Formats: sequence, structure tokens, C-alpha cells
Amino acid sequence: MNGNQFARSGIRISNQKEVDPFLKEEFVKYGEWLRSYYNFPQRVRVYVKADEYITALNGNLVSGTFFAPFEKREEPYIKVATGDFIKGKQKYGVFQMLFNTLNTLSHEIQHYYQWLDDEELDEEEAEYGAEELTQEYLSFYKENFLKERFSNCTKKNKMRAIELMIEK
Repeated sequence: MNGNQFARSGIRISNQKEVDPFLKEEFVKYGEWLRSYYNFPQRVRVYVKADEYITALNGNLVSGTFFAPFEKREEPYIKVATGDFIKGKQKYGVFQMLFNTLNTLSHEIQHYYQWLDDEELDEEEAEYGAEELTQEYLSFYKENFLKERFSNCTKKNKMRAIELMIEK
């Protein structure tokens, strides 16, 4: 083992080939950010599925699941459904659907940390923590997006470019 009680650490994103290409890229970026800012002492794999829903162990159709093994040495995993992204982005917009989809992963990550800490899997706590985590990432995302797009602009031109983006 590598200095802790687990054989492997980190978070790994596996996108199903049918997942929307934009979402694939966004999940990879989110995974990179998570690895940079958060510790994953027990490796967790994330399976990003193209299906509209995932069937949970209790038979319910859900947007995400976290598998918490009884034995801590076994690796947990997360599944996230993305099949409603295309329909939803037409109705709610791409940014809202990106938030919703990444927030599903953030919710399941909250369960991962609850499991690590030997806590009950608490839905209310997971919802709160998920929104906080997703907002933190999207703030970082927006800040870097603006830096990349407008790094060579003068302050006046940056403000005008941002105003134009907001108007759209």
C-alpha cells in the first residue's frame, strides 16, 4: 500500500463513448480541477453514462449513484447519467444543464466523503455540499474562461466584451 490504508488514490473519469462531446470535455476538466483541489485517499472511478437515467439498487430511476462497498479496501464508484443534457440545454440553456450535470457528480462525491468518514449517507447534507462544490468549481471555471478569452484586452474592452456576452 502507498503510505495510507488504500492501495490506490484519486478520482478517475470514464466517459461512455455516446456521451455528448462537450460534456465529455467538461467532465475531464472537472476531474482535473477536483484532483488539484481535493484529496481522494481511496480511488473512486466515475462512470459517465449517456443514458437519461440510471437504475439504483432499489429500482428507482436516478441521475446519479454512489456505490459504497462494505469493505473499505474495495474501491467505490459513481455513475452519472447525462442523457437529458441535449433536451435540457434547449429548454434551460447550456450553462444551467452543465451545472445540473456536474452537480449530480458533486452530490455523489459528497456521499464518497461521508462513506470515507464512516457517516450515514445523508441526502440533505449531500445536496448542500454538492451545490457548494459545484459553485466553487464554476466560479473557477468562469474566472479562467474570462482570463483565456480576454487576457490581451484593455480593461475597457474587457468590460464591453463581458457586457456583450451577458446580453446574448
